[in-house]
Amino acid sequence: MASDHVGKPNEQTTDKNTTPTSQQQGPPIQWPPQSHPPQVCYPPAIVPPNAQFHGYNALPPDGGYGPYPYPYPYPPPGPYYGQGNIQSEHRHPCSGACRCFLAFLILVIVILLLTKLIIWATLLPRFPVFHVENMHVTNFNTNANPFTARWETEIRIENPNTKLYLYVDGMEVFMNYNDKYDVGITWINPMFIESKNKTSMQVVINTGESAHHAVPIWIAQDMGKDQKNGGVNFVLKIKVWVTLKSGMWLWFRRSLMLNVECDDLKVNFGNSSREGTLEYIKDREDCYVST
Repeated sequence: MASDHVGKPNEQTTDKNTTPTSQQQGPPIQWPPQSHPPQVCYPPAIVPPNAQFHGYNALPPDGGYGPYPYPYPYPPPGPYYGQGNIQSEHRHPCSGACRCFLAFLILVIVILLLTKLIIWATLLPRFPVFHVENMHVTNFNTNANPFTARWETEIRIENPNTKLYLYVDGMEVFMNYNDKYDVGITWINPMFIESKNKTSMQVVINTGESAHHAVPIWIAQDMGKDQKNGGVNFVLKIKVWVTLKSGMWLWFRRSLMLNVECDDLKVNFGNSSREGTLEYIKDREDCYVST
């Protein structure tokens, strides 16, 4: 009973001396606003005493907290971009040498083209000029089997180049009737023509001497009809193999195969049925030359 009575006054005294916190303190303290969220603290990791993480002890020697365990495996390291370049250089050790060789080759080609262009502009090579001066036909017999005839043609060849020599390596001459059929053929020996010079040659074509080159009968009949009407048109076609060559001071050489065509060669027979001459034209054009 005494203990209960004594305890009560103490309890009351405590209640009387206790006052509310709001009455003892002043207004609440205004803390400055924080720009970042509050830091969250995690409990220390529970790991075995001898556990290690990547070469470090689980617990520091001073008894502090150890590293927080990562719940997942570490991500793989990112690629090293410089490694690809190193590998490519090892794969192509001659890439630099190849580029240098390619640049050198292009330079050589450009120099050769420029040199050729300069030489071409300096020499100005031109085709030779062919001109038919005269033509005489004998033994022209369209009634014979095989057909017979003899053409004697004077041709002038001119080298118009001022710095190039003309070498005629070979000539194959065809006598063509009305641009339809070759009625005769012959070959001409090689010749040489200096620069700015010209020469004349006599081309003789015979047909009917051999059955191997005999003219078909229907061709001979057509020529016979034209002969009775006053004249027969022939075309002289020439295949020429030529070489243009410069002197020693500037080396230049070019070989060509030229096609020469001399058309509008009308032969008038007049009163004679076996002989005829080329119709006179004051300003006869030169033969057409192409490659």
